[in-house]
Amino acid sequence: MDSPPEVTFAPLLFGGIAFMLLAAGGLVLFLVVYQKRLLQQQLRQRAAEATHQQALLAAIVEAQELERERIGRDLHDGIGSTIATAKLLVQRLEGPQPLADRADLLGLVKEIMGTAVQDVRTVSHSLYPVVLARFGLAEALQHLVDVSNEAGTLAVQLEVEYPRPLALAQELALYRICQELMHNTFKHAAGATRLSVQLRQRGTLLTLAVEDDGCGFALPAPGAPAPGAPAPAGGGVGLRSIDVRVQLLRARLHRASGPGQGTHTRVELPSAFVV
Repeated sequence: MDSPPEVTFAPLLFGGIAFMLLAAGGLVLFLVVYQKRLLQQQLRQRAAEATHQQALLAAIVEAQELERERIGRDLHDGIGSTIATAKLLVQRLEGPQPLADRADLLGLVKEIMGTAVQDVRTVSHSLYPVVLARFGLAEALQHLVDVSNEAGTLAVQLEVEYPRPLALAQELALYRICQELMHNTFKHAAGATRLSVQLRQRGTLLTLAVEDDGCGFALPAPGAPAPGAPAPAGGGVGLRSIDVRVQLLRARLHRASGPGQGTHTRVELPSAFVV
């Protein structure tokens, strides 16, 4: 005698329910494991971002302290010594001196004080370029190049194509980058006969390029920090300050150099960040 249909259907029903329960349990387990891994990944990402921000802040603080040290040294060794010399000459004027000698001393005092005034202006400009605030980045770079050509032995060429000015904070960061790159060339690019600075704003891209034909240097080996990341401790405060400013601009930094091949540095600021 055949079994009733209900008796035959019951195992199938219970099996289906068991399969559904197992599938639901597996899905819940998968979701729990996935959420746990996602949370761990987010925690690692946040930890990496926190470490990166700490390195960035440390680089900024170090650059500021070194800049203060440099300014203090300039004030003490340059302006301080100049004024001290002028003071000694003024004290000599207080004593009995032939008229001709007094005139010579007075002329020397005026010359020394003129030098002190120029030194004060130089230090003041290094603290904050007034030309930049008044006339913009193009004029500030032109003034920087003019001063460098007057004071140095290395001719600097400037090309500017800058129709749409940026915000002052962005212009100041680009100015400091250019200033530091030029300083590095004067200090380290032995044998250089040419230094060119280019500021170009074409289409969706703003590019600042500084290039020399000096001795060059060996770039970090593959696997070193990517362009735009804070430079390692041995990379020099100047390079780290450049990297920090590039990051703050959310720009891209490209370096090309090699022994005897000169140095080419390019900062690219996408139009998404141009205001």
